[in-house]
Amino acid sequence: MRKIIAVIIAALLMSPLATSAYALSNEASNQDQPAGLYNLNTVNNKNIFVNNVDGYSLQIDKGMNVDMSYSSVYTVLENNEKRIEIFKQPLSGISKTGYIDYSNKFIQNTADHKVEYNGNQTIAGRQVHVLSWNRAKLTRVKNDKNYYLVLDISENGFVYTIFIKANNPIGNLGGYVYLLNDFYTFQPTKSPFTHKSSPINLETKDWNQETSDFYIKYFSESASLTWGIFEPNTAMFDYEPLNYLENYINYSFPIILNYSEFENTYKHPNLKLRLDTAYSNGKTMELTLQTNWKARGTGNMVYDVLSGKYDMFLRDYALTIKDFGHPVIFRLGNEMNGDWCPYAGYNTSRDPMVFKEFYRYIYSIFEEAGVNNTIWVWNPNAESFPNFKWNDTLMYYPGDEYVDVVGLTAYNTGTYYASKGEKWQEFDELYGNLYNEYYRNFGQPLMICEFGSASLGGDKTQWVSTMFENIKYYSNIKVAVWWDGCDWDTNGKIARSYYIDDPISVLDVFKKYLKKSWKLDSYA
Repeated sequence: MRKIIAVIIAALLMSPLATSAYALSNEASNQDQPAGLYNLNTVNNKNIFVNNVDGYSLQIDKGMNVDMSYSSVYTVLENNEKRIEIFKQPLSGISKTGYIDYSNKFIQNTADHKVEYNGNQTIAGRQVHVLSWNRAKLTRVKNDKNYYLVLDISENGFVYTIFIKANNPIGNLGGYVYLLNDFYTFQPTKSPFTHKSSPINLETKDWNQETSDFYIKYFSESASLTWGIFEPNTAMFDYEPLNYLENYINYSFPIILNYSEFENTYKHPNLKLRLDTAYSNGKTMELTLQTNWKARGTGNMVYDVLSGKYDMFLRDYALTIKDFGHPVIFRLGNEMNGDWCPYAGYNTSRDPMVFKEFYRYIYSIFEEAGVNNTIWVWNPNAESFPNFKWNDTLMYYPGDEYVDVVGLTAYNTGTYYASKGEKWQEFDELYGNLYNEYYRNFGQPLMICEFGSASLGGDKTQWVSTMFENIKYYSNIKVAVWWDGCDWDTNGKIARSYYIDDPISVLDVFKKYLKKSWKLDSYA
């Protein structure tokens, strides 16, 4: 029967009259998605979905919504009871086993994830790796789908991953065998499509006047590049080292980066002091909020947030920013596509949707509190770890209404870890392709939320000089923040020195290029 289905599908693909056998309500992809990315056909009373971009077909439930707005990455099939995400992962530089093992490391967190089955099966004549598990329902997520099943199929140098989440127990795996009974691959006939996000509409933003003016001055299309800095002593309310740097280079950084965490369930102990101190020093804060790693064996804090355990903390956090009243550049859960972050999909059920729910939920708390002075920045890492399609940057995008500025982060990490593949990279190597990709995919202004060059492995002074000469051509980057700090190795030694005065000649380059002062109340 599978061969008969394949022949019928092949014939349909060759026909320009192949159309959907039934109508779908597809709010995401219908907005600007080109026709022909997929077909829906009825064959022998089966509902067959044909993906013309990735070149496969399979049977699906009738009436599922189809979203191919990010067809360069994945396809979504969804109804009220289940969500199916399908990825075609090239096996380039990694084996099928390596891909599966790396993807499924989250199951080591047995406090949150209960594995029901993990092994290989032969289904419809194919070797399939099957993993099923569940986690607790997240009470702050509407219609949370907390039962999971992943089917990984290797064929012709690719792994086809069928990722299923349901809001009821999946039970016998045979209930989803139909997805593979008629699974068929073919040569793709359509190019991938990626929806481009929309820029914000200032007329619909509920910002106070000062925040609107700030956004226009520093993030509008006509705005020139503005510089910011992370100087670690400011986190301890010591601005003397920063004042020294600014006096040396004769430039006042208008934006400073600061970090905060979920330190308790009640309120942030010194958020108001951080904001007030920055403002009194003539600075606007790029405020970053991250979850912590919990003690081993006690679970993931992201799940706690989405179960309401930090509601009081978040309401106080939002109200503190609201009462502050002045503009705050707010960056929530940065580098979420990196496996070092607890809120990465790598650590939350191989499911980046958890991060999107986390982001949207905190956004909703700010809205309920009436916060009207936050500029929301969504900031992935330049490279995804793992670099798999299910962990692609776009998998974490929460939606246009939640993002005012799109952030970029890429470091020249130098060669301290050369044995692990790290190498010296010039600014254009780091940001050239990345900028072009973001410019294609996002309509919002761009911001380098943090970056720097290490000192080991090349000429850092020349690196910074070349960076200044080239960054002016990246016209949609409106703010760039230098990270004046370091990374430590496991022995407590400096592995990557990003210090702005290491060597001191780097400061002289900053002094050469940064000649314009800035005042907080100057909105020309």
